Amino acid sequence: MGTADYLEIKHKPELTEKQLAKADAFIMKDSTTGEFINTFRYLDYHPEGRFQDDSIVVMDRGSGEVRGVMMAARGDNDSIISYPGTTFAGPVVDRTAKLETTEAVLDRMLGYYESKYSEVKIKKQPEYYAAQPFHLIDYILLRRGYDYGMSALANIICIDGIGTEEDTLALFHAKRRNQVRKVIREEIFALSRQEEIRETVWKNMNENLRNRYGAKTTHTLEEIRDLQGRCPNQIKAFYADASDGTYGAFALCFLFKKVFHTQYLDVNYEYAGQYPNLLLITKLIQEARGMGFRYFSFGASTEDGGEVLNRSLYSYKAEFGGGDLLLPVYTRIKGENDERH
Repeated sequence: MGTADYLEIKHKPELTEKQLAKADAFIMKDSTTGEFINTFRYLDYHPEGRFQDDSIVVMDRGSGEVRGVMMAARGDNDSIISYPGTTFAGPVVDRTAKLETTEAVLDRMLGYYESKYSEVKIKKQPEYYAAQPFHLIDYILLRRGYDYGMSALANIICIDGIGTEEDTLALFHAKRRNQVRKVIREEIFALSRQEEIRETVWKNMNENLRNRYGAKTTHTLEEIRDLQGRCPNQIKAFYADASDGTYGAFALCFLFKKVFHTQYLDVNYEYAGQYPNLLLITKLIQEARGMGFRYFSFGASTEDGGEVLNRSLYSYKAEFGGGDLLLPVYTRIKGENDERH
């Protein structure tokens, strides 16, 4: 596969504000393999110095049109990863482009990283995020000597057939279905979508994470509020509050192109026996379908890069029905697999 001479690589410091906006617009097109978490606008929330960025934009040398983007940052021991700060950030290309164009863009993009780093690790977009199956990137990566692996096992629900509340409940295991019917019947809690991410709720969630798992939220409250300000159409807060306004359960959701994803879920354990979290998830599934989404995503149920399965977390999510998928990672180590390229 030859590299097309009409394509050039630009790094972020070389791009004007107009070109950065054009790259983000390319990523957000329905026909590309990118999502809002792959945009410069989103990733700029990371404080300077957290990552050694080496993201690139592939452009037509003459017209300046964007043909591909790869968000990536340096790792340890002469390695590059796309992207350490996001769930996935593989090659962003236009699925509707001609085969020859996509091959040329990927050759230019991957060739840049392969010549510069001894190890290239690509956390590719999961297949269910695309409107149609698109494994051309996988094919090219494998042909170039990349090895397939995974970074996580994630729980998802296909909600194409969801119409009524009963359709949603039919997905659930019997125990969950009965619990949800109970909280619906009691009418203690109601769903609301709000602009505000409450400080008290974020504090409660961190306390719950610390007490149960010895962990904390990936983002600070300041960071997540910054992100919501950058991407207000994609980051939404939902609450299940009691009639007196008391906090029952919380979800911070990322709205991708085809996937409604619960980035954070929390419950006020004072109400744990009254199941506000179950009501919230049920209502969110219906909300997602009403907004036209194909998939409802709970995200990863694994830890340490997929090495450890959190069995209780996986079982909890599985009781809402649906299935699970691996989040793919492709790795190429210089010298090990060069004969396949």
